[in-house]
Amino acid sequence: MDTFVYSTEIKIMTISNNLKGILFAIAATLSFSNVYIFSKMAMKNINLASFGLLWFGLALIYNLIYYYFFTERKKFFSLPSKSKLNLLLIGFSELISISAFFLSIKHTTNPVIVSFLANTSPVFVILIGFVFLRIRYKAMALIGVFVSLSGVLIMNFSQSNFNFKLLLDTGSISALIFAVFYALSLVLAKNQIKNIPTTMITVCRTLFLFLGFLFYNLILFEMPNYTANSLFYIGVGSIFGPFLGILLTFVSLKYVDASITTLIGTSRSIFIIGASYLFLNILPNQNQLLGGILTILGILLITFNDMRIKKQF
Repeated sequence: MDTFVYSTEIKIMTISNNLKGILFAIAATLSFSNVYIFSKMAMKNINLASFGLLWFGLALIYNLIYYYFFTERKKFFSLPSKSKLNLLLIGFSELISISAFFLSIKHTTNPVIVSFLANTSPVFVILIGFVFLRIRYKAMALIGVFVSLSGVLIMNFSQSNFNFKLLLDTGSISALIFAVFYALSLVLAKNQIKNIPTTMITVCRTLFLFLGFLFYNLILFEMPNYTANSLFYIGVGSIFGPFLGILLTFVSLKYVDASITTLIGTSRSIFIIGASYLFLNILPNQNQLLGGILTILGILLITFNDMRIKKQF
């Protein structure tokens, strides 16, 4: 009887933890979804340099406060040499990827398209792992890669034929650069996650981004310029994305596997479609919607493959 009660309690605790993880992952997805809209609204009347400086300046303050007051602090110089190098590489990779992400937001009319293209980052994680780490993947993962890349191509079809101009425009190229370098950051972080605290990675990436945009403003040799609306959208958006979204993601990972968090994260495009229509009165066209669905389907296949492999162990 006692064994049965103990077993039941364990099951309830497991369900409770899974539910917590799923709810935190949904909250993180909603938080990240707002970034696409708030950043697009903020950059209507200001340039990318001014936007990035304030956005990541505020995010750096939020993350430093959390790091110093709510976590067990670990000093950079106490890390192994390899971990220090990897942390710096993550910082540079994030600087390139996130800068490209916001450049894509600025140059793409509909932020939903950016979210569809950004969803392809797990595809590049697989490609990087295959080429540089010699990781061999199952057929389902490779099918997922093919389906996702097919979706990217379909999004760039006009009503009758393939449009290279759409694929090679600034918005599309920037979104794909984001996906590649974000994937590189994930691979680097995954290899050092046991040696580098996740909060230190978050502070590092935010610091690199702030310094990068500060340098960008110095090159332009002009003072950052803001409107009342841009200050509002940056103030709110910088809480949602680079602070709250990442924090909620890490909290969800305490309760559920990373594959579950990734799976839920792919749904952000659905929320962005609704928000884009509500705030910008924009909807994706038929090919963009079909291509976007295929990119999500491909990522789902990759994620289910990961989940199946982990269950075997």
